[in-house]
Amino acid sequence: METKSKTIFLLGAGFTKAAIPQSPLNTELLEAISKDGGSTLAKYKNKYETDDIEKLLTQLDLEATENNEIRKDRYAINAEISSYFSKFRFSEINSDIPSWLEAFALSVLNQNDSIVCLNYDCLLEGALDTFGVWSPNGGYARINNPLSDSIPENPKNIRIYKIHGSENFVESSVIGKNPEQTSIGFHINPSIYPKSGAHSHFGGGAKDPKPYIIAPSFVKIPHVDIAAMMLELLKVGEAAKNFVIIGCGMRPEDNFLWLLLTRFLNKILEPRHRLVILSPSSENIWKRISNYWVGDICRFCDVCIIPYELEEGISTLESALKD
Repeated sequence: METKSKTIFLLGAGFTKAAIPQSPLNTELLEAISKDGGSTLAKYKNKYETDDIEKLLTQLDLEATENNEIRKDRYAINAEISSYFSKFRFSEINSDIPSWLEAFALSVLNQNDSIVCLNYDCLLEGALDTFGVWSPNGGYARINNPLSDSIPENPKNIRIYKIHGSENFVESSVIGKNPEQTSIGFHINPSIYPKSGAHSHFGGGAKDPKPYIIAPSFVKIPHVDIAAMMLELLKVGEAAKNFVIIGCGMRPEDNFLWLLLTRFLNKILEPRHRLVILSPSSENIWKRISNYWVGDICRFCDVCIIPYELEEGISTLESALKD
């Protein structure tokens, strides 16, 4: 892939929550899924006596290395998480579309932009598809559906990098000699992609498909397709002029995000670039970033802090990205 992206957008849980207030943040996730049919997750919530999903799943991942029954439960939990987030699709809200979401799609995004989306839900994809600026036919980095050629092409070459997987992603066996090899694909249907998928009902895998997400554990081992996605992102970060953080707290344990940010910032001798942080807690995020870096980032990078919710900050973001 030729890295033409001028801007990288990093979207966290705050992006979806701004459009669907009932969508959970990470700290609310364990309780929300346990009460919404996540019986396997609820079982371990009671066993470990915790409300922290990362601590629970990290403990479970460690135990699963030597216990097949726990490993089966771990797969079941991934399926519960994936199923839960399917309720936050754009098709569920398009009768009351937030004005900021339309502005983001039509006024903020530009040709060849890259979006790193940490969210399992498909709100983003459904919105961009509905507004006609993106399509799953060539719209996901490194993830394909062989039947996507029958739907409209990605009009602006905006690429979405879902490095934690997605509720519409599936992992399935590769048809061939090695039964252990798998690949990641995605479902296509009108509830996910209201415009380009209006007349399609395509599955995401040919053989033994199962949901693919990387759950919120401290043990994160990506599939080779996701690892390739990450490598591609580092090349994008090297060439991009703008890095925009929206609704993402940049937690210390998100190792790859810090590596990606470092790749973007590590261009001291090149023309000035721009870091934009849009969040009510943007000052704290900026402090975390500036303490991480050695030296003064502002010597070589323009920093724009937008300490608002998306509804109030979207116009400022649009202005900040204009040359």
